[in-house]
Amino acid sequence: MGVSFSALKDQGRSWLAGFSTGHQGYSFWRKLSLLVMTGLLTLALFKPHFMLPNRVYDWYFVVDITQSMNVPDYQVAGKSVSRLQVAKQSIRKTLSALPCGSQVAFGMFTERNVVNVVEPVEVCSHFAALDQTVASMDWRMAWAADSFIAHGLYSALEQTPQLGKQMRLMFFTDGQQAPPANPRYMPTYAGKPGDVQGFLVGMGKPTPSKIPKLDEKNAVSGYWEQEEVQRFGNFGMAETLSVLAMEQGQHDRNAGHGPGNTLLENAHLSALDAQNLQRLAETTGLHFVRLDDTAQSSDWATGLGMTAWRWADTDLRPWLAWPAVAAWLVYLALTFAGSAWISAFRHIWRGIKHRLPTLKRPGKLSQ
Repeated sequence: MGVSFSALKDQGRSWLAGFSTGHQGYSFWRKLSLLVMTGLLTLALFKPHFMLPNRVYDWYFVVDITQSMNVPDYQVAGKSVSRLQVAKQSIRKTLSALPCGSQVAFGMFTERNVVNVVEPVEVCSHFAALDQTVASMDWRMAWAADSFIAHGLYSALEQTPQLGKQMRLMFFTDGQQAPPANPRYMPTYAGKPGDVQGFLVGMGKPTPSKIPKLDEKNAVSGYWEQEEVQRFGNFGMAETLSVLAMEQGQHDRNAGHGPGNTLLENAHLSALDAQNLQRLAETTGLHFVRLDDTAQSSDWATGLGMTAWRWADTDLRPWLAWPAVAAWLVYLALTFAGSAWISAFRHIWRGIKHRLPTLKRPGKLSQ
């Protein structure tokens, strides 16, 4: 059965007439919008959730907990704050920015290895435990005083794909090599650059600062001196010499195993080693970034290219909020449709529309 266009037009006019003041339809739609708004808000109080395809982010956060990370060269609210504390604050803010369904794992680095202390868990259902874990990270958890950054980074890159196919790595470190190692004995990266996505986050300022010694109450009890670092720096990776070099009197038993006194002159000071971290980032395919503000890591973690899609338990309250707001606006529009202010506005608008055709168009001359 066909319906003419004119009939549909008449029905549309009749339906729109229901919104005019005094019509029965006006009261019906006003009550309906109020009912819809109330129903949606009531439903939101029950915190409904449903499994939906969701954009999530999987991150393995690794924190350098060696002593150089205790250098307080950040300023937060006018107070000096250590690199370790800023890294922890940054991770805690990032946890709050990750959507439900995201997976998070934690690791800590010292000496040559990274220890995975928390395996991947869902961020929303375990948020309190994750937040407390980050807050509890401490330099006293270190099992050795050495800090071989390349070894630790390669260890973290090896662990990351084992934690999840879509796991990304965010490694917080100042790049401080302690004791400074002989460049000939730096490890080579066995993986393929770019296989693991993520960020190598540089901590600290480029200006060297003294490395504090902290007691059991985290109070500064002194600072590392050059003589102490040189004493520790004489041990480590021995250099294998050629027969010719040994015949010339150079022998492992009579030579230091470290990098030499030249590199140890300022080893008791610590600064962001951006050059070393940039080289490691290029080798591994990670993005090298400098952390100047604790909010930056949230943007990095939720940026383009770091997304993973999967079915996740989704909070439906935001989906209910927008229809509720729309119903509320309709209710307000119908409530004040017959007010004197609306009538005055309509009268002014009709007058403007009536005068528009008589106004001269710009650029046209009257005859």
